[in-house]
Amino acid sequence: MNTKRLHITTIVSICLILVISMFGVIPQANAATTNLKVTANTLNLRSAPNTSSKVLLTLKKNATVSKLKKSGNWYQVKYKSTKGWASAKYLKAIKTTVSTASTTSKIVTSKTDNLNIRQSNSANSKSLGKLNKGKTATYIQQKNGWINIKTSSITGWVNASYVTVSNNKTTVASKPVITKAKENLYFIVTANSLSVRSEPTSNSKKLDYVYKNESLLVSRTASNGWIEITYKTGKKGWVSGKYGTQKVKQPTTSSITVVVPDKTTYYYVTEPTGLTIRDNYSTSAQSLGQEVPFESKVQILKQASNGWIYVNYNDVEGWINGSTYYGFASTANISFTASTPAKTQYFVMKSSTLNVRSLPTTAAPSLGKVSKGNYFKVLRVSNNNWVEVQYSSKQKGWISANTSYSRITTKKPTTTVSDSVKGSLEGIKIIIDAGHGKQDNGASGNGVIEKTLNLKAAKAIQSAIEKVNGTVYMTRTTDNQFLTLDERAAYAKQKGANAFISVHHNSGPSSASGYESYYSTSNRVSSAKFAEAIHQGIKDAIQEEYPSYSDRKLKKVDYYVVRYNSVVSVLLELGFVTNSSDAKLINSDHYRETVAEGVVNGLLAYYGRD
Repeated sequence: MNTKRLHITTIVSICLILVISMFGVIPQANAATTNLKVTANTLNLRSAPNTSSKVLLTLKKNATVSKLKKSGNWYQVKYKSTKGWASAKYLKAIKTTVSTASTTSKIVTSKTDNLNIRQSNSANSKSLGKLNKGKTATYIQQKNGWINIKTSSITGWVNASYVTVSNNKTTVASKPVITKAKENLYFIVTANSLSVRSEPTSNSKKLDYVYKNESLLVSRTASNGWIEITYKTGKKGWVSGKYGTQKVKQPTTSSITVVVPDKTTYYYVTEPTGLTIRDNYSTSAQSLGQEVPFESKVQILKQASNGWIYVNYNDVEGWINGSTYYGFASTANISFTASTPAKTQYFVMKSSTLNVRSLPTTAAPSLGKVSKGNYFKVLRVSNNNWVEVQYSSKQKGWISANTSYSRITTKKPTTTVSDSVKGSLEGIKIIIDAGHGKQDNGASGNGVIEKTLNLKAAKAIQSAIEKVNGTVYMTRTTDNQFLTLDERAAYAKQKGANAFISVHHNSGPSSASGYESYYSTSNRVSSAKFAEAIHQGIKDAIQEEYPSYSDRKLKKVDYYVVRYNSVVSVLLELGFVTNSSDAKLINSDHYRETVAEGVVNGLLAYYGRD
């Protein structure tokens, strides 16, 4: 009996060994390959796990490699066809999501925004998160009017009344086909407001808003109905084409775009007559019957590229002309009160220089400067101790009385305000910028070179200003000097100057003739009145000496040195080197002296000293 049992046991053991050996010859499944990402800017792949071994190649940041094995603080990895060793310190495992078959064939879609996902199937249970309109989740089960769902991060319950349940026919959404738009295609917004997004889909990042009636240049269109538009200078984004119309139209010299300021910005009206609110951004637009009065503050709700701004004043919303000629914009929230002195007072400069500003605050732009020897009758005094004076014959301004540089007295100065400065530019500092220089010749023709003409004319203007006690700083004094446009534009601030005059000579068709002047509407101070005074002075002087020479007028153009200047500025074009008659005239000392006389007369008029 025992022998039989032993025999049976032996047979069973042999069978088990055979079975095990059969499975032993089955190859073992390979472990899932681990992918690693390089975290250093560069990482050497070496022949052995040490820093003294040969460098096989250098990997760049974010390169992906396959991990083979580990030795201490080193990984053996494979990059394309190359195997080698790299420091584990600079390799990070890439998390991979393993796709598994779905346990349900249904999805849940929210019919409303901010639908609560609750901890249990009860309206009284804790909210774990929200499901917005159109968003989907995986269906798990339904119980007592509630549906158990799973999102990418939350598992919970939603009220069945606010969702739809459908079969899950998940397909990978195909990317829309994007094509270049027709030339001069514009998108006109019909919705009150419309989101601008980073991609042609409602799920992409929101960049900004555009508003009703804005006309926006289209750069590309997507096959899903989305449109790429330029919504700010140099900025593009996508909007849904359902909320606007498209129209091909020829661009104008002043194609207008409308944007919303990035920060809360105010506009302060310095125009004595106030500004009319209109129903569009144009002087020809209809008045809404409301004025924004002198020294009022309004928040800029929108701004058009032509300088107009959309505001609300006394519950009337509309457009006013936001030019620096009529006021200034600032993120500072300025407020003040002012009153007329009970007795006549005089503001007397004792030393140094002070800015004259359009409102009693350093946030307001400077209109110019006053210095020792200047006297003014005080018109008003503000609650922050600034005084309003008649700064020039046409302009009032505010000066701080908070320094030791001045005093206020009720005693009338021994010389009158006008007599003390009449016919003199004492205390006024002017930058004279001779355009081009050194390697930059500028225009040339008829035997003359612009850089040389510019310097000769600039020196003539310098001499004329200094004769009436003005101070002149030259951006260059020889033809071997050169300043960049940035350096020229910054020179006035560097020298603490009151004004900037850039001298040039023109080029064009051989028939083009005459002189002209330019100022910018985009610079940080209002230059319109200053440029008008200088151009008128030159015009009067030239017409007296050369009555047939053509006045090509004062123009608004954003040349760099006037656009980015910190003070009032003007750019002069005194004649054409490409016109034989002009070339002869502008290369004469008499013409240069005539122009210089006109500049001085313009300065005297502008600063109220004529």
